[in-house]
Amino acid sequence: MTQARSGELQGQINEFWSWRGNSGRPGDLAIRNDDELAVWMGVLKPLLPPAPADVVDLGTGQGFVALVMAALGHRVRGYDLAEGQLMRAREYASASSNPPQFAVGDAAAPPLEPASVDVIANRDVLWTLLNPASAFANWWTALRPGGRLLVFHGVTLSATTQPETQSRGDALYSGAVAEQLLPLRHQPTLDPALPVAIAAGFADARVTRLEPIEQFVKQLEDKNMVWLLLTATRSAS
Repeated sequence: MTQARSGELQGQINEFWSWRGNSGRPGDLAIRNDDELAVWMGVLKPLLPPAPADVVDLGTGQGFVALVMAALGHRVRGYDLAEGQLMRAREYASASSNPPQFAVGDAAAPPLEPASVDVIANRDVLWTLLNPASAFANWWTALRPGGRLLVFHGVTLSATTQPETQSRGDALYSGAVAEQLLPLRHQPTLDPALPVAIAAGFADARVTRLEPIEQFVKQLEDKNMVWLLLTATRSAS
């Protein structure tokens, strides 16, 4: 794919997610209450180094994971290409005692110096990336030796309550766009990403299921979801 064509497709993706962020139906794009924050803090705390560490949320959207990591005391930056999402993220950050710093940046090619961060995280981003192999290679480069990658992936099993979002998403993530993506959209698996992570140089790549988050979502809105986490490390040596 040419760079111009890739840029055109990325522009379409950015437009969709800016619309999604300002559609008035953010749903679980944002932290909805203190209980949800507590559940995610409980999941993330054992995955992160002692605070404060330098952590980054790529494809941050409305700052969900960034705000969780900030609540745990870390130095957090969040990057996204969709300005509409970043506007919401900054609004939510204004209420935090440890606000993340948000800026425009490509999740697949983040504006990070080599070996400059301890953790790279993303949530519901991997399935949207046009060049996942390049993204994993860039993430490996940005991590310090011993640094960790956290890739969260949530899939709703029950019927959607947001048909316009589904319709727009189906129209976007098809054809030329779909041909470039890992086969993860609407799929309760991260297995296709494991060999990509390993090829990029990551060690200890594995996928685990996040049942505490699934249980919380079921209790909150009676929605059946599968939440998965791919973890991997850049070797210390």
